[in-house]
Formats: sequence, structure tokens, C-alpha cells
Amino acid sequence: MVRIGISTACFYPEPIEEALPVIAGLGVHAIEVFVNTESEFSPAFAQSFGAQARSLGLDIVSVHPFTSLMEGILLFSDYSRRTDDGMRQYERYFTFAESLGARFLTFHGERDMGGPDDPARFAHKAEIYRRLCALGASHGVTLAQENVAWCKSKNPAFLRNLYEAVPELHFTLDIKQARRAGRDPREFIEAVGERIVNIHINDFDANESCLLPGAGNMDYGDFFSRMRAVHYDGHALIEVYRSNFHDPAEFTRSLRVLSRYGTV
Repeated sequence: MVRIGISTACFYPEPIEEALPVIAGLGVHAIEVFVNTESEFSPAFAQSFGAQARSLGLDIVSVHPFTSLMEGILLFSDYSRRTDDGMRQYERYFTFAESLGARFLTFHGERDMGGPDDPARFAHKAEIYRRLCALGASHGVTLAQENVAWCKSKNPAFLRNLYEAVPELHFTLDIKQARRAGRDPREFIEAVGERIVNIHINDFDANESCLLPGAGNMDYGDFFSRMRAVHYDGHALIEVYRSNFHDPAEFTRSLRVLSRYGTV
């Protein structure tokens, strides 16, 4: 059974610890934590934040680092020393996720600069992904590549190539990012569906790529049917922007809509 939750990213720029009681007050138990700055990865902050989440009955499913904007230059350049430093940085992120009991680290990867990779270049990148996956696994955390409209991951074919080259890699499906890339979410299910471990869910209409669930015209029945067909039993975490709602109480309707397909 799919479990419905909410990402702290919905409440940015409020401090992430202030989002926790709001989410818990909606009766939600599953969350993704979008970490917004370096100090939030410190052991002291992690201890305090984790204790607060547990006291509110919140299960931290995944962690999303703010450095997702820089993952291409941090990890995939030809400057090997920077890659090694990037690995050490992401090990701290995996340690943070482990301390919170999170199972997944959401990852954007490289920005799309145009043009396909040659075989040697792709092989180099696949090896970096293997290193990241092994690093995560050493902390009990799975690397989950997200489809992102401004990254190489916007292309289902690119993700399928990663799927085949890096069996350890898993995936986060983001509905709004698919929409912004001009893609149907079904394309990503077809490409990597068996290894999707997390969903960022929202709604959309002809004019807006990101709305609260229930505020647009997404066919959730068809979507969740397709996810069931690939045996998905993970989470669907609402991830919208602060501009998409006026009051957190508006999430109540979204949770009611999504509860037809999963449990809160």
C-alpha cells in the first residue's frame, strides 16, 4: 500500500524544523527532508532534528541535499580531486540520512548541457554512480536518482541507460519535473519503474505544472494503477512550492484525494 506524505520543501523558506509540527498537525507521518544549508547537516542539528521528528511521530523517508544544484561539477567533472572531495561531502549526507533513519537520498545529477555522452564519458559517469551507491549502501541508504527538467535526468532514455549500467541505482519519480520537461510520467515508469523507490507527487493543468493534488486534472487512478503494475509499494510525498498554497490547511483536501490510492 502506497503511503502518502509531505516534503518539507513545500514550506521553504521556513526553517525545516518549523515545518515538522505543521506536517504532523495535518495527520501525516511520512516526510522527505529537504536540507537547505550546510549547518543543517551537522551532527548536533541532526540529533535535535531527529529527536523532534520522532517525538511528532514522523518517519523520515528520504533526504534531499541543497547541493543538488551542483552535483554535476562536484562529482562528474574530469577533475578527480574534486570528485574525491565531493564523495566525502556526500558521505556526510549519507551519514546524516542514516542518523535520521532515512532510507533514500534524492539525487539530481548533472545539468543538461546539450548533446549525448560518448561511450567513454558515460562509462566514467556510471562508475561515479557506482561509487555513490556503494557509499550510500555502507550507511544503509539508497541513492535515488530523480528526473529533473534541467538535468540530464529529464530524459527517460538517459535514465534507462543508467538503469542498465548501474543495477544498484534506484529512482525518484517527480511528477512536476516530468511535466516541466514536456514528458509524460508514464515514460519514466516504462523506463525505470521496477526500481522507483519514491514519488514526488503534485497536480497540474494546462497552464500550471505544479499544483496541490486535487487542484488540477492529473489522472491519479491511471497513475497509481501503472505504479501497482510495477509492484510499487513505497511513498508518494507531496512536493509543491510555497506559492502553490495560502494556508497549510489546504493540504487536507490533497490528502483526502490521495487517500483513495494509499494511506496517510
